[in-house]
Amino acid sequence: TDSTRRTTRRGGMAQFVDLERSKDVGPTSFAGVGAATSSENSNLVGGSGSAGGSSGAPGAGAAVASVAAGAASAGASAIADFFKTAKSPKVCFFHVFFKLAAFIAYFIGRNIMGNYVLTFILTIVLCAFDFWTVKNISGRLLVGMRWWNDIKEDGSSQWYFESIADESTVDPKDKSIFWGSLYTWPVLWLVFLIINVLSFSWDWLLLILMIFIFGATNVVGYWKCSKDQKKQMGEWAKSQAVRAVVSNWF
Repeated sequence: TDSTRRTTRRGGMAQFVDLERSKDVGPTSFAGVGAATSSENSNLVGGSGSAGGSSGAPGAGAAVASVAAGAASAGASAIADFFKTAKSPKVCFFHVFFKLAAFIAYFIGRNIMGNYVLTFILTIVLCAFDFWTVKNISGRLLVGMRWWNDIKEDGSSQWYFESIADESTVDPKDKSIFWGSLYTWPVLWLVFLIINVLSFSWDWLLLILMIFIFGATNVVGYWKCSKDQKKQMGEWAKSQAVRAVVSNWF
């Protein structure tokens, strides 16, 4: 009927659209246009799209945290594997642990917390633990050496420097960890000392100087104990002298 049908022309041919049926079905029957999807409807509502986009930020943060945790776990595993290959892994660990703990305490206390007194006390305590551990435990167990000072009855003092007869029997991994960290520790703080002097930062000089003295004392003591280290140092000095003479000639 005329009241319920509308005649349209498409492509030159007459088409009839049932208006009564279109009211029940909805907009899907007009000219082949489908109903709006849920995503299209959400775009028509103000703010819906931005809410969906912002929900991705926590997911990205969780991904970053997961990657960081994985990297930290991998680093800890690598360190553990490094010490496991040594003959005395626990002794090697504590030989290095107090040094790292003191450095972290100094770095965080100075650059992040800014608390001089707390940083000074905590760093010195950790360095004292390190000095005692290196002097009395790790040197004896890792490289077979010890040094100490004996106060006699008359008040005079005598220094003793002892080592095993054959230092070649020492485990190479234990030896490299011991001497590497022993030499690196005072050199690191000597660099910090020079930097603070050149930058006129006098507040932290006392702390840095005390840490350097702790480390340098153990270096001198164990160097006097070790015949092998004296031999290596003598050979190194000779090679440097020969190299200097040859370079001057040519």
